[in-house]
Amino acid sequence: MAGGNRQRWKVALLAAVFVAHASLALGQIRLPAIDPTGNRIFLPAPNSSNLLLPGTSQGGLFGHHRNTPATPASAPATGGNPLQRIFGHHQAGGGTAPATPAFTHPADPAPCHSCGQPGCNGQHCGANKKHLVPKPPIAPTRGQLGEIIMTPHRIVAPVGAEVVVLAGICGGDGYFVKNQPLEWMLSNDSVGQIIEVGGMDHAAFNRAVPPSSKKFDGQYAHGRTGLKPRVISRGTPSPGDDIDVLEGQTWLSLHSASPGTTYLTAVAPEATAWDKRRATTIIHWVDGLWAIPSPVVTKSGTVQPLTTKISRTSDGSGIAGWKVRYTIVGGTPAEFVPTGSQSAEIESQSDGLATVQVRQQAGKIEPGTTQIRVDVVRPPVAGEQELVVESGLTGITWSSPALTLRAIGPRAAGISEPYNYRVEVSNPGDQVARDVVVSTEDLGQGVEFVSSDPKPSVYGNRYEWRLGDLQPGLQPLPINIQLRSPERGIKRACFRVASQSDSLETEACAETEVAAPCLGVRLDGPTTARVGDEFRFDIDVVNQCDEALENVRVSVQYDAGLNALQLGNPIEANIGTLRFGEKKSLPLTFRATRDGVQCFVMNVVADGGHTASGRRCIEVANVVTGQLGLRLTGPQLVTTGQTVETTATITNTGTIPLESVTVTNRFSPSLRPVQSSTQYRGEWLGEDLAIFVGSLNPGQSANVTVQYKAMEDDPQAITRFSVSTPSGAQAQEEMPIRIDGPGDSSRPQDPQSGNPGGIAVPSDPRGGLAVKVEPLQNEIVGDGRTASRVNLSVTNNRQTFDQNVQIMIIVPPGLRLIDLRTDEGVRPNVTVSPDNTRYLLETQREMRPASTYNFVADVVGVQPGQATIEIEATSDNTLGSVSSQAALRVLPGQ
Repeated sequence: MAGGNRQRWKVALLAAVFVAHASLALGQIRLPAIDPTGNRIFLPAPNSSNLLLPGTSQGGLFGHHRNTPATPASAPATGGNPLQRIFGHHQAGGGTAPATPAFTHPADPAPCHSCGQPGCNGQHCGANKKHLVPKPPIAPTRGQLGEIIMTPHRIVAPVGAEVVVLAGICGGDGYFVKNQPLEWMLSNDSVGQIIEVGGMDHAAFNRAVPPSSKKFDGQYAHGRTGLKPRVISRGTPSPGDDIDVLEGQTWLSLHSASPGTTYLTAVAPEATAWDKRRATTIIHWVDGLWAIPSPVVTKSGTVQPLTTKISRTSDGSGIAGWKVRYTIVGGTPAEFVPTGSQSAEIESQSDGLATVQVRQQAGKIEPGTTQIRVDVVRPPVAGEQELVVESGLTGITWSSPALTLRAIGPRAAGISEPYNYRVEVSNPGDQVARDVVVSTEDLGQGVEFVSSDPKPSVYGNRYEWRLGDLQPGLQPLPINIQLRSPERGIKRACFRVASQSDSLETEACAETEVAAPCLGVRLDGPTTARVGDEFRFDIDVVNQCDEALENVRVSVQYDAGLNALQLGNPIEANIGTLRFGEKKSLPLTFRATRDGVQCFVMNVVADGGHTASGRRCIEVANVVTGQLGLRLTGPQLVTTGQTVETTATITNTGTIPLESVTVTNRFSPSLRPVQSSTQYRGEWLGEDLAIFVGSLNPGQSANVTVQYKAMEDDPQAITRFSVSTPSGAQAQEEMPIRIDGPGDSSRPQDPQSGNPGGIAVPSDPRGGLAVKVEPLQNEIVGDGRTASRVNLSVTNNRQTFDQNVQIMIIVPPGLRLIDLRTDEGVRPNVTVSPDNTRYLLETQREMRPASTYNFVADVVGVQPGQATIEIEATSDNTLGSVSSQAALRVLPGQ
C-alpha cells in the first residue's frame, strides 16, 4: 500500500472513532457510511450510519445512514461489499426508510442428492446436516519423538567423590533437542543424594523469572536441556577434570558418603514414547581408591614387576583381599612368571599391593611393547556380587639394541673387472649394540676380494670388519667392498653382522651376473723394476664365446722407456683361429731403459667386431747402490779358553748416504760370541749374528766389535763379516783364527752355566727367546690405504718358564700400523710412543716352555722408499734383548 493511502486510512479511522465517541451522549453511535461500490471503505462526509444503543426508538440494532449525492442512485441496498453486509443497508437520496435487521436467518439447504452428485456440497447423504471437515493433525515436535540418552550408563566411584551425569534428548536426527524439560529422581533404595542440577543458565533473567531447573530435595530435581554448550569446572587448577556439556544436554551431580548403589532415573515428561522417555544410570560407591600400573620401559631379557595399589578412602591404609587380574592382550610376546601363562590373578596384601612379574618369552627377546589389561575387582560385600571397579590398559616397552644389514651391488659386471658392493649396517633399536663385527666367510665360488674401505682383517678366506659399538638411531654405517670374478655366471656374496655381547646376528646377500666378452685378455708380470733390468709379461688371450673366433690379431704398443728386445713398436702378432674356451699365451720381454712409470697397451681384435684390450704399467727406478768398505782387525792366534776380540770397520766409500747398514757375522763352531758392541742392536738370524749399524754418510765409518771364547782346539777356525744395505751396497771379509789348546783340564765352562755376565749379544738360538718378522709381501703401494700383513712371533725356546716378557714393535715413519691382534683375533693392550713409531705390548708375566706368541700387524705405506719393521723382546732369563727385522719397499701411490 502506498504511503498516501496509508495516511488516508489513518485519518478515516481517527475520524470514525471521534464521531462515535461524540455520539455516545445522544444515545446512538454515528459511524462513517460504507461505500457500496467497493472503491473505498467509507463514503466522504457528511454520509454516515447510526448505531442505535439499547433503549432507543429507532428499532433494530443498527440505525440508518444517509448517502451523499456522490453516491449513484442505482446502488443496491445490499450487494457484494462485505462491510455493508456487516453494518446493514442504507437509503439513497437522503430519505428515511424503516430499519431492517443486520442479520437474517439462513435459508434452508436444498435437498441432498446422491453422494458424489453436484449440489451435495459436502452434506451427509440422507440428512440435512452440515458436514464437519476435521482439522489437519499437528506434527509432533522433535522433543516429543526424541529418546533420552544418559552418560555414563554405569560407573564405579569412590565414597566421598562427586559424580556428574549428563543427559539429553536425541531428536532422531542425531542432534540433542534444546530447551526440553527433564526430571531426575533417585530410587528409594539408593544411597547418596543429589547435589546440583543443571539447566538454563540466565542469571540476570532469573532475577525476575524463577529458573527452569530446581532441586526439590536430595532425591528429586527438575532440569532443562541447555541452549548452548558449556564447560563444568570442578574448581581445580588443572583443566583435565573439566566436563564438556554439549548443546542440548543437561547435567546432575551426586554424592554418597557411604558404600552402596545409586539408581538414578531421568524422565522427559513431554516425550510421547514411553519406551524412550526414560533412562537409568547405576552408580556403585566403593570405599576404596586404586591405581593401576603406569606404562614402563625396561631392558629386554629382564623380569619386570607390575604393581596395583588399593587403599581406603577414609585413611589411605591398604586394603587386603581385592583381586587384580592381569591379562596380556597383544604386542610383543611375553608371559607371567613363574607359570609362563598369559593371565594372572593376584590378591592384594595387607599393604594394598598386588604385584605380578612379567618377562619376554624364551627365544623371542626383541624390542617392542607388550599390552596388558588390568582389572581391579572388589570382592562380594553385603550380599552384593564381586564388582569390577576398574578395567584399564598398561604396557611394558622392552628396550634393546638391534642390527640390520643391507648389501647393495650391481646387477651385472664384466668378467675379471672389479665391481663394487656397499654394505650398510645400522642399529634400529634403542640401546647401544656392542662390539659389532661384519664378516664374510665365503664370497662364493669364483668371487675374489680386491679391496675395501675400511680395511678388513683377513683370516684365510674370512674377511672381518670390526666396527666397535654402534649407537642407535644413527645413519647406516657403510662398508665399500670391491670384488671381481674371472668366471661367468651369477655370483653371490653374503655378509653377516653380529654382536656377541648382545647376542645379535643377521645376514644379507647380494647377487651380480658376471658376463664375459667374447675375447678375454689377462696380463701377468711385475710392477717394479730398475733401469737395465729385463722382465717378462705373460699375455693370455682366451675365447669366451660359444663359437670359434677367426683371424685373431694382437697389437702391443709401449712407452719409450721400455725396449721389447729385437721387436718393433708396436708389436704385431696373428694368433689365427681360437676355438671356444681355447687360450693362447704370448710371452713378452722388456728391458727398462728409463726410470719412471713405463706402460704398454695391448689390443686384440677378431673377425665379427670382437675386441679386447689391456694396459699395464711398471715403475722403473734408477737405483744407485752406493759403495762400502770393510776391514777386519784382531789377533789370529788364541789359546783354548781365552777370549779373542775381532773388530770390523765399515766405511761408506760412496757419494750417497747409506741407510739400514747391517753387519752379519758367521763364525766357526769352535768360537762362541759372548759380547758385541753395546751401541748397536743385534739379533740372531739362524746361525748368524746380525748387528744393525744404521745410517752412514759418505766417508763415515763405524766399528763393530765381537768377542769370542775359544771353546776347543781348531787350527782352521774363521770369522766372516758381511755388510749390506737394502739399496744393494755390500762388502764381505773373513779372518782366520787359530785355536791351540793346553789340554782338557783348561777347557772353559759353558756360558750357560756360570760364565761371567755383562753379555750384550742376543741369546743363543739354541735356547732362550727368539723373535721373527715375516711380511707376506715385500712391496706395498704407498697410498695410505692399501694394507699389507706382517706376521710377528716371540718364542720361548727354553725348557723352563720365562718371566716378565716385554715385546716392542718398531715401525719406521714410512709405514703406519693400523691394526695389531693375536692370531686368535684378540687385540692386546699397547702403549704407543708420541711419534707413533714404537708400540710396547703389555708385559707377559710368565711364558710357558716351548710356547709362542703370534701377532698379526696390518700396515699401510705412507712414504715411498725402504722401510724396515722390527720386533724386539726382553725377559728375566734373556741376556740383553733379542730382535728381528724385515724390510718393505714402499712404492709411490697411484
